[in-house]
Amino acid sequence: MPKFHYTAKRGPRDIVEGVVDAENRGGVLTHLADLGYIPVRITEQAAGVDAPAAKAVGPVRARRVPTSHLTIFTRQFASLVRSYVPLLRALNILEDQARHPYFRYVLHQMTEDVRQGETLSSGLAKFPKVFPTLYVSLIHSGEVSGALDVILERLAAQMEQDEAMRTKIRMAFTYPVFVGVVGLGTIIFLMTFVMPRLSRLLLGLGERLPLPTRLLLGLAHWMTSWWFWGVVIGGIVGLAALWNGLGPRGRLMVDRLILRLPLLGPLVLQSEMARFARSFGLQIQHGISILQAIDTATKVVGNRVMRAEVDRLPEGLRQGTALSTCLKEMTVGTPYLINTVAVGEENGKVGEALMEVAAYYERETDRLLQVMATLLEPLLIVTVGLVVGFIVLAVLLPIFEMSAINP
Repeated sequence: MPKFHYTAKRGPRDIVEGVVDAENRGGVLTHLADLGYIPVRITEQAAGVDAPAAKAVGPVRARRVPTSHLTIFTRQFASLVRSYVPLLRALNILEDQARHPYFRYVLHQMTEDVRQGETLSSGLAKFPKVFPTLYVSLIHSGEVSGALDVILERLAAQMEQDEAMRTKIRMAFTYPVFVGVVGLGTIIFLMTFVMPRLSRLLLGLGERLPLPTRLLLGLAHWMTSWWFWGVVIGGIVGLAALWNGLGPRGRLMVDRLILRLPLLGPLVLQSEMARFARSFGLQIQHGISILQAIDTATKVVGNRVMRAEVDRLPEGLRQGTALSTCLKEMTVGTPYLINTVAVGEENGKVGEALMEVAAYYERETDRLLQVMATLLEPLLIVTVGLVVGFIVLAVLLPIFEMSAINP
């Protein structure tokens, strides 16, 4: 009697696989119906080949998938679709290659949804924590227009650019953060370990110690007491609780303050503007309506002040106002953005104009990152050097005074 390997659904989420002996596929269907399973796939097992033991693929705890995994998935998906690999086979290949447990589960669920007749975009929309709204909207546009491979290529390129920008930010601040952490650790070590041992020697000199030395000893005594660290830990916990309790208005004030800071404000403004313009332009280029594109692009803006400004754009567009005019009314709108979009409206190429804006602001963000890293490195080195120099000077001053008195 031939053997059949089956994949079936047990309940709304669990997937069950197994092997059953039956005369034909109808016998397998009857067997699955008796078990209360819904058949998904039935394949006849070749003679002499042992099928894998029955296993259940249950739901995995939902969690975020790293952006790098989604970027690799999109690039590989684009390559498979461009090579005319059928959609179900492409999803099966990508599921086998996925390393993240939850992402593998997501791809498995998507494959089963597509096999049962659902569209790819509807399968993606079931996992909003994994696939952003922009991603789902563009995939839906690709399904409607028949240009899914082109959409996937554009999405992969955009995600790679976003990943490259995040890498640049991390690299720009890695060395300054390293210098700051090492410097802070050195100062804490000197004040809590070295100075308490030197204090006995300095206090045993019997002379009135200089003011810097007295300040240093007092600070060292303060830092070695348990209540100092209690105050530090309590302050950190208090700041975290304050941030969580700020509410929408409080966080809006913080974001407004960030935009007014030198260097940091322009950096945030330009990086957010680049993300908004790229997502907005990418959608318009692929036939998504301008109102839907703005609604989706708004969600990629992290700064609450800028998001509130962008949220007002649809109101003017519904009244027939040109996009460039609506952008001009934004307090965070820049002349370059407004003028470039105005030229794009005249030429009927708004999507291309927005992509050009995004490229410009990405270059400006990169330049500002380099400037900030260049300024921050020497500033931290000088600060740490001055603090360590003060400690050394305060320790040596009593010795110098004694040498001057007793030559």
